[in-house]
Amino acid sequence: MLLTSLLSSLMTSACWSASSQTNARRFPSFGSAVSLTFHPAGYTGTLCETDINECSSNPCQFEGECAELSSEDLYGHVAGLPPSFSYLGAAGYICICQPGFTGIHCEEDIDECLSNPCQNGGTCENLPGNYTCHCPFDDVSGAFYGGEDCSEVLLGCSRGRCLNDGKCIPHLENGQHGFTCQCPSGSAGSLCETDTTLSFESNSFLWVTSGSRTTLQSECSVSLRFQTVQPNTLLLFRGNGDTSMKLELLNGFVHLSLQVQNQSKALLYVPQNTSDGEWHLVEVTFAETITLTLTGSSCKGKCSSKTSFPVGNRQSLCASQNSFLGGLPVGSTGNSVSGLDVYNEPSTPSFVGCLQDVQFDLSHITLENVPSALSLNVKAGCMRKDWCESQPCQNRGHCINLWQGYRCECDRPYTGSNCLEEYVAGRFGQDDDSPGYAIFNLDDDYGQNLSLSMFVRTRRPSGLLLALENSTYQYVSVWLERGRLALQTPGPPKLVLNFFLSDGNAHLISLRIRPNEIELYQSSQTLGFISVPSWTIQRGDAIFIGGLPDRQKTEPYGGFFKGCIQDVRLNNRNLDFFPKSTNNGGDDPILVNVTQGCPGDNICKSSPCHNGGVCYSLWDDFSCSCPANTAGKTCEEVHWCHLSPCPPSAQCQLVPQGFECVANAVFSGLRRAILFRSNGNITRELTNITFGFRTREANVMILHAEKEPEFINISVQDSRLLFQLQSGNSFFVLRLMSLQSVSDGTWHQVTLSMTDPLAQTSPWQMEVDNLTPLVTSTIATGTLNFLKDSTDIYVGGQATDSTNGLQGCLSTIGIGGIYLSYFGDLHSFVNKPQEEQFLKVSTNVVLTGCLPLDACHSSPCLHGGNCEDSYSSYQCSCLLGWSGTRCEINVDECFSNPCIHGNCSDGVAAYHCRCEPGYTGVNCEVDTDNCRNHRCANGATCVSGAHGYSCLCLGNFTGRFCRHSRLPSTACGNEKTNLTCYNGGNCTEVQEDRICVCRPGFAGEWCDEDIDECASDPCLHGGLCRDLVNRFQCICDAAFAGERCELDVSGLSFYVSLLLWQNLFQLLSYLVLRMNDEPVVEWGAQGNY
Repeated sequence: MLLTSLLSSLMTSACWSASSQTNARRFPSFGSAVSLTFHPAGYTGTLCETDINECSSNPCQFEGECAELSSEDLYGHVAGLPPSFSYLGAAGYICICQPGFTGIHCEEDIDECLSNPCQNGGTCENLPGNYTCHCPFDDVSGAFYGGEDCSEVLLGCSRGRCLNDGKCIPHLENGQHGFTCQCPSGSAGSLCETDTTLSFESNSFLWVTSGSRTTLQSECSVSLRFQTVQPNTLLLFRGNGDTSMKLELLNGFVHLSLQVQNQSKALLYVPQNTSDGEWHLVEVTFAETITLTLTGSSCKGKCSSKTSFPVGNRQSLCASQNSFLGGLPVGSTGNSVSGLDVYNEPSTPSFVGCLQDVQFDLSHITLENVPSALSLNVKAGCMRKDWCESQPCQNRGHCINLWQGYRCECDRPYTGSNCLEEYVAGRFGQDDDSPGYAIFNLDDDYGQNLSLSMFVRTRRPSGLLLALENSTYQYVSVWLERGRLALQTPGPPKLVLNFFLSDGNAHLISLRIRPNEIELYQSSQTLGFISVPSWTIQRGDAIFIGGLPDRQKTEPYGGFFKGCIQDVRLNNRNLDFFPKSTNNGGDDPILVNVTQGCPGDNICKSSPCHNGGVCYSLWDDFSCSCPANTAGKTCEEVHWCHLSPCPPSAQCQLVPQGFECVANAVFSGLRRAILFRSNGNITRELTNITFGFRTREANVMILHAEKEPEFINISVQDSRLLFQLQSGNSFFVLRLMSLQSVSDGTWHQVTLSMTDPLAQTSPWQMEVDNLTPLVTSTIATGTLNFLKDSTDIYVGGQATDSTNGLQGCLSTIGIGGIYLSYFGDLHSFVNKPQEEQFLKVSTNVVLTGCLPLDACHSSPCLHGGNCEDSYSSYQCSCLLGWSGTRCEINVDECFSNPCIHGNCSDGVAAYHCRCEPGYTGVNCEVDTDNCRNHRCANGATCVSGAHGYSCLCLGNFTGRFCRHSRLPSTACGNEKTNLTCYNGGNCTEVQEDRICVCRPGFAGEWCDEDIDECASDPCLHGGLCRDLVNRFQCICDAAFAGERCELDVSGLSFYVSLLLWQNLFQLLSYLVLRMNDEPVVEWGAQGNY
């Protein structure tokens, strides 16, 4: 079983046979007489005699050569194979790849650009099995590079030159340098030497026959560039009477039409305007479809159009031998033309402009290859002049360049070849306002479509502008109503337009009548229309301008028109008020009080300006140059506020015929209310009240007035605004309360008004801070007119002191637009000029200047101070130790000098005393007794001091505590006297008595007195005297010297120096002499006794 499996496996991979032709190996049989032979892979057949062709499937790609491994010639010659052939490796194949490819099957393209073969900045492009270099132009050196690797400088352009601005492109072919010319538009040829631009004048054409073409191509196409300003013209006609093609401009669009047997077969167009004087390129190709293409940057949107080609006509049209550029011949030009049957073609204006780069079937058409007899008014080049460059059209006229001239499209109302003339205007109602009108009788039928336009200039807000009549009735009327246009026809209601016409400017007004509709325009803007029955405008109908002959029929339209009318046109036909010739027949109008031109009335001759104003004339109007502080059309209004009539705390507010001083008042709730009363001249209806207020109180009175049974009451109750009113014949009290709380200390703006101010009685509504919804009453009541009749109006409280008045701020109240001003006496303007007023009757002064916000909102009080809003300002209650408006100042508790014997240090709401020695207590007021337990001896007296105590010694005692005898001293005595002589005095007996004989400089019974030698003031010139023993010393000023400072040495530095040394020496001498002296009084510290 194992052997069978092994044999089966071997036989699937090799050939076994009893005999072999391919160098087979024999194996002994296993229990059989048959010997088996093993054959290598790559062969087939009974005896494995057939070599399998592994290359039959063409496995090698990109033209790689397939070689079977069974080919003995490969070995020893192909890299990668053994040096000698073996049947064991004969199965399979290898691919020998073409240069540039690799891979088992040559499927990989080797990127030859990886080695960067291109030099001099060339760009490498990898190709299958190869590469190519795109060589650049070196802008720096101006050289072109070429060759396989861009390694060579191309020299072709150095040996040749392109004409007509052609671009030279050098090249290198087969080692030879050369060049080609890239020609711009308008030139062709190998050197761009041929001019391909053609100029066509009027009535011109260029006949191109087959003999005029340079080459004949199988492709059927036409291309050309053109430049013209004609909106309608023929560019190209090709064919004959049976089959023809026309390329033309219609309304500026390029159109292509094809006719076969006088029937239109194809029509194409490109919706782009090309009659703009710029160059445009158009191409037509004839294949399975006809394609019309307009190319170039000027084409936006759809630039191509296609249609199917009629079967059987393509060949005949492409084979047509005759083409006409720019136009068709007029009349006979010879037998050769008459046979073409082109004279019966519909006439299209001949082309005026320039054609360029005309190509028929890729062949250029130039004058050089067209006989002169086959062209008319065609020249080489493009001869064009910009006639509009000099701006010949005046008054905003639009110049159109017609190639051989220009045409001015004048802006109305100008006319003439250069728009210098102007249609003469008709003046209606000048100076004396006499009725003026014009009548035009129609001499033609206009059917159901009519357009009538004119310039209108007026300042009068009313008057008939125009009317159209027939023999039966007036079917269109246009007039001015309050300065606006109005239109009416029989039947429908009138149409009043929003456009204001009576401003003194000229306006172009157009009336357009169409079936079932009439429309009004201002310039090109639609103002409005009405639907009407269809009318037919016929000969004999009349147009009335400015008025009607019958004054009574004119009055319903506001009377006769006053102003100017100019350039009247009926369907673009001018209706001239003053024709230049009398041959116009029916165009001559009937004029009544209509004068030429458009002068204005001189209104200044009536001196309309008041208060010293200077009048200047305007058209049908005037202007006043008013003096300072006056205004108005005629300077009738005085600018009262420019005169600063109000106090600094108030704002001047202009009112009709005068002014008012408005301000925000501050009410404390303690003063009486402010009383107002009408001046008796109020005539207007009082239907509203406006005011603003702010308060933090829940129940205060704002306004109260009463004239039984009518009254008005405005207050704050339970923090809500309450309005109560009983007026007119109403028996009910109207009551409105605000929806929101108003006692929050912020400003609230209030409007109380009748919902229908024109009615006798009406509901009232309350509006607070412009918030919705409004509070509206359910019952109706009357106006506030009872306040006109000397009714007392109390603001800020009621008439009695017992009522709590307003505590807060209140703006100036307006009743029916009349202010209740808080300022009664305005010094220089006691009586205000306006007629209607409410007067302040009470004499109490009103505090103004209420702040717009809570004064404490910004927390102005510092260091814990409590802020209180007083509406006009704030007040700070400061904590102990602080003062100032904002508690910003630290109170100086040391300012009162509380420390009697010490230094004071200020703190916050406190102070501290640092006492001088010898004192104690909070304010250093207690004197410390330093002599308690003192140590003074020998009967000395203790003297308490700031730094302790001192001992005042007696007799000849000295020392800190008077415990030492004074030296030198002598003592003597007898039974009568004991005597001690001090300071070296001698005790001497004189006449039985003992006395002390003192040394010089001392005196006294005991020589205890030092004589003061300075008592006589011996030092001069302000010198300081120093007392010494039995002498004195003068310490002089720097400018003096000498024993008594008697020498002036201010100019001598030497003497100054000498004096200083002298004084120093004297001082040192004095100190040496007194070194052994001890003071009589010694001061000692308190702690040393």
